[in-house]
Amino acid sequence: MKNKFILFGLIVAVVAIGVFFIFKNFSKNKVDVISGVTKNLDNEGVALNDKINLISPEDTSEKRIELLKQVDDFAKKSIDGKGFSPEIYALIKIRLDQALKEIPQTQVPKGKIKIWYLYNMGVIVKSSEKTVAFDLAGTYVYSQMAEFAKFIDVLFITHFHNDHFDKNVVEQAIKSGATVAVPDEKVRVEDIGFIKDSNGENIMDILSGHGSVNFNNLFIAIKPQEKTVIKGIEVVAYPANHIGLGEDPAIAPFPLDWYEINLPGITLLHMGDGTSFDQKTNFINKNIDVFITHNMDPKTNDSLMKIVPNAKTILPLHILELGHGTDIISSHTMDYQNLLDNYTDGYFKSSQGKEKNKFMPLIWGESVEF
Repeated sequence: MKNKFILFGLIVAVVAIGVFFIFKNFSKNKVDVISGVTKNLDNEGVALNDKINLISPEDTSEKRIELLKQVDDFAKKSIDGKGFSPEIYALIKIRLDQALKEIPQTQVPKGKIKIWYLYNMGVIVKSSEKTVAFDLAGTYVYSQMAEFAKFIDVLFITHFHNDHFDKNVVEQAIKSGATVAVPDEKVRVEDIGFIKDSNGENIMDILSGHGSVNFNNLFIAIKPQEKTVIKGIEVVAYPANHIGLGEDPAIAPFPLDWYEINLPGITLLHMGDGTSFDQKTNFINKNIDVFITHNMDPKTNDSLMKIVPNAKTILPLHILELGHGTDIISSHTMDYQNLLDNYTDGYFKSSQGKEKNKFMPLIWGESVEF
């Protein structure tokens, strides 16, 4: 086991070096985030946290909209030079401390699921029998992020950017006996990370050290568009291109999957940072109960709804990811005000008007039952 983790650490180090460059170029103003947080919030932060606890994500009234705008304002006030002051990290900490306590204590009724939004595209989904996570990452923002991995059965990783793939989380998941699912792609390893290459090596061969280490089925690469069962959970992976990256032929494509999973009575679709697909995919006639999206501009969101028109509820995420720098707020590319352009009375609003899809923005640490 010790040698397994030594090798895994070396592999992750190689990927992390590449991911650093990817993440650096992912935003024009990538900045180093503050490593420490204050133990206590200031008065404004305490009041904001109390309000988050009082106003449900399912509340569609004006007070919910005002709350989301207040979170934006709090983040804006936390801008300190090229980075953020400790106050916003303290708010994230108290929100995720709460979720870390709730998840193992929560009993979910049969036929239901409960979803906790943690950070960026990271969520934990719990049913009466299984608990899974998607893109659980962000140790650089919340130092205890890996603790969540102690309570999951499967960790799905859509791609290897470090706001979705976290070495500490993956190591803890393996130690706890969780299965870690990754895209099944042939790649080559370059300075910027894993690059799709039909003549390259399988990701699993790289992760397993060319077969020299047995991961005891703790790692699995999900074959594209084939139903796979992991610990009793049905999953289908859909290879896709990365938003703003894979669609540009001048930029090397990175391995990335959308995941569709079926838990008892519930179908969930998580898109990671993906957009267009590598293969023909048809969600037109599929009924998706929960569609977890990377919120972008209204035009991009409209195109997502054309791909997945029958999603009952949309959870728009990738909000206030601090590692992308302060420009996410000043340009309104990753704040709540941006996603409110697609919000009306609790439903998704396209360029044609109000749609049938429920649209539910979440704040760190919040949960909702379906």
